[in-house]
Amino acid sequence: MTESPIVVLNIGNSRILCMVGEVIGDQIKLLGMGESPCAGKKRSTITDMTKVVQSIRDAVDQAERTAGLKITGAYVGMSGEGVSAENHRSTVAIVGESNPIDENDIARALSASDPDIAINSTTIMHRIKQNYAVDGESVENPLWLHGNRLTIETMTIGISDHASSTVERACQSANIEMAGFLHETLAAAETTLSFDERAMGVGLLDLGAGSSKLALFSGPIRYLAEISLGAIDLTRDLSQVIQVSPSEAERLKLEIGLKTKSQSTEQFVEFNTTAGRSNKIPAEQISEIIEARQREIFELVREKIDSSSQKTLLPAGLVLTGGGAMLNNVTELAEEVLDLPVRIGVPQGVVAAPQSVHETSFAVALGMLRYAHGNNEELVSSERVQAQSVNQGSGGLLGKLGGFFNMF
Repeated sequence: MTESPIVVLNIGNSRILCMVGEVIGDQIKLLGMGESPCAGKKRSTITDMTKVVQSIRDAVDQAERTAGLKITGAYVGMSGEGVSAENHRSTVAIVGESNPIDENDIARALSASDPDIAINSTTIMHRIKQNYAVDGESVENPLWLHGNRLTIETMTIGISDHASSTVERACQSANIEMAGFLHETLAAAETTLSFDERAMGVGLLDLGAGSSKLALFSGPIRYLAEISLGAIDLTRDLSQVIQVSPSEAERLKLEIGLKTKSQSTEQFVEFNTTAGRSNKIPAEQISEIIEARQREIFELVREKIDSSSQKTLLPAGLVLTGGGAMLNNVTELAEEVLDLPVRIGVPQGVVAAPQSVHETSFAVALGMLRYAHGNNEELVSSERVQAQSVNQGSGGLLGKLGGFFNMF
């Protein structure tokens, strides 16, 4: 039986993306996509449920039309306030010296820390295995090895029950059943980081509209943090300082970007004030306003990196993703502040998709498709859903729902 398409919802601060796709080998085949402006969110918090529900419906409607499928369920991306990442270490005894370590022993070690997590009113999104040890000796895979003690180190990523319930209610109100939660920064890493970069040690910084998410990898993920400043703050600063509308400030921000040493200081740009008057301003002044906030974000990122155990273990540098990474000359400023090599992460291995989808601002949504397909062992908040058409057999959560897809 051929696997059915996967559907994901990326509920951002400025827009909502709904994508339908298949993952075939290393390639993501995009079957349909919908995009709608997101109203009703402030940072990562829903402030107007009705507006968010309507935005979800609009994005899903577009994705249904382009994919030719009726969508009733999706994986949903999560980040921001309410997300926690905790490292756990558990050790279990292996019964019988002549018995090798089997799947049950690994499952016992993984569940050993669950009681501590359960009391924190947290919905677990991912449990990621970081290290194994047998009798104190590090091993890559303990399965079928002999020993007396098995130790597993994991990172558990969760979301507060309040935050997860609010998002789930919004989806259900839009007639979308939850298949599971995916952390957005982990998803972005799936389609922008190479195996070699992860093995060397690399950071990923997702510059979203409402916040900036940092993940540090050395093999598996080792550190996760968030800064409550994002691209929207640069736009707001510019809007307030030169007294233009947010939409005009966004246009100027993307048009001018950050200045470089070789940039002409005599360039002027025209804009319309909130009073409706046309005005001119040096492009350098716009860059200076933008740079002040962007520099602050990178300085906060540097503090996060310095406070982590990975601060000297990033030889592959930092990869920028998200809409904020589309700012002109942003990598130069990042390298100056962070003293690391920096590049823009664009989605890799995407086929049958418009050229615009290959931009870094689509990395999270495309990465969610790949993550949902290939990392089901790390998805622990709900069953992995195999969406099926009405002509296929039912199974898993989909069987209970009667099918996440119907052909039009």
